Amino acid sequence: MDVIVVGGGATGLAAAYLLRRNGADVTVLEASPEPGGLLSTFEVGEKAEAGEGARLEYFYHHFFTHDTEINWLLGELGLEDRAIFRPTTMGMMRGGEIYPFDGPADVLTFGAMSIQARLRFGMSAAMLTYLPGFEDDEETSAMEWFRRWAGKEATETIWEPMMDIKFGDAADQIPIAWMAGRLRQRARSRDGTEEKLGYLKGSLQVLVDRLVEVLREEGVEVRCDVPVEKFTTSDGRVTGVQTPEETLEADAVLSTIPTPILAGLVEDINGQYASSLREIEYMGAICTILSMEEPLSPVYWLNVADPGYSFGGVIEQTHLIPPKEYGGRHLAYLSRYVRHDHPLWSKDGEELLGQQLGELKRLFGRGVRPIVNDHWIFRGRFAAPITGLKFSEKIPSYDTPIPGLYMAAMPHVYPDERSTNNSIKIAAGVIEAMGLNSGFVPEGTSLADTFGR
Repeated sequence: MDVIVVGGGATGLAAAYLLRRNGADVTVLEASPEPGGLLSTFEVGEKAEAGEGARLEYFYHHFFTHDTEINWLLGELGLEDRAIFRPTTMGMMRGGEIYPFDGPADVLTFGAMSIQARLRFGMSAAMLTYLPGFEDDEETSAMEWFRRWAGKEATETIWEPMMDIKFGDAADQIPIAWMAGRLRQRARSRDGTEEKLGYLKGSLQVLVDRLVEVLREEGVEVRCDVPVEKFTTSDGRVTGVQTPEETLEADAVLSTIPTPILAGLVEDINGQYASSLREIEYMGAICTILSMEEPLSPVYWLNVADPGYSFGGVIEQTHLIPPKEYGGRHLAYLSRYVRHDHPLWSKDGEELLGQQLGELKRLFGRGVRPIVNDHWIFRGRFAAPITGLKFSEKIPSYDTPIPGLYMAAMPHVYPDERSTNNSIKIAAGVIEAMGLNSGFVPEGTSLADTFGR
């Protein structure tokens, strides 16, 4: 069986690995110069002790202790010893003050709300995390549910700012199923109040490089800088792809690219299917990365719940991986999800940096510019689908209505959250939909791959 995999991100590479395990002849085509997709990294400088390049992801990444699929793949690739699990901390900034936010005790002492609001917030969060049924409720808006059960004060203080940062003006349309999946994912990573998160020594580039190496050793062709211009067909069946240089034939084509891009490729083959794919809207992501002489705060993940900031999270990578791994530099992400028509999306990089440094001064009460020695700004156009009410009805089947064409993409992660682990899980799901064996991939507790069969 000859299979062309379109897209060399985490899902595409994992699917290629599983296809090869099934004996298929596989070619992976990636439009970018390097494989990896949202796992792509860049060099932040030399390690002080080794002189080798220290790498960091464009967009922040970590995984959880309970992420069965990625831990399996690390074992398959001989990378178990590169996995690092470390305790991390979370904070919440509200009313100009930073509060610890790691567990029930921190909720009870969260001075930005009344004691009654703290109790209702804790009770409602526990309901979503531990009671069954919420992960299946796609008809109830999360914001509507919070207003009823968490109360007006807790909703306006915590949930509204957090949902606005994640989904913008679509926040009121996000179902409680998505929030339940999100909270349950985080709860499974905790031991009491301590949360341990995972990362790879050397960055997730180590995973990408090793996976590509193994694929090539097994005869898989991984080709970069090769965009797919169209699918070739015969009697309505996809028989291959056309690139700028050549036409490649295959028994099946597996697309792992974002659904809006896939829609353009299938428009002339099945216009109705293309229209259904376009119904899935995406948020883009903007990440500003700062290299500094000292940390901004003692917190790994700081949620900014005050209005007037161009970022909703300050994620300090060097509270997970020590600065010595980056030549003594302290690294922090400033993250924000926006629609593509949001003014921030097209704002000039230097203008955005100046704005954010001013906001950091207001946030931390001290000038940050003097300690910044470098910065980078990355934008990801298709960072996360907007998972509105009854979103499962929009999720396309792995087995498309076009014979010979299969697809797996970020919508299949719903109601869980996007992650490398879940990319591997949906790769296993589409392999099974292709009638092949994915049983050697252990199934964890993630809710990804619930829809699409």
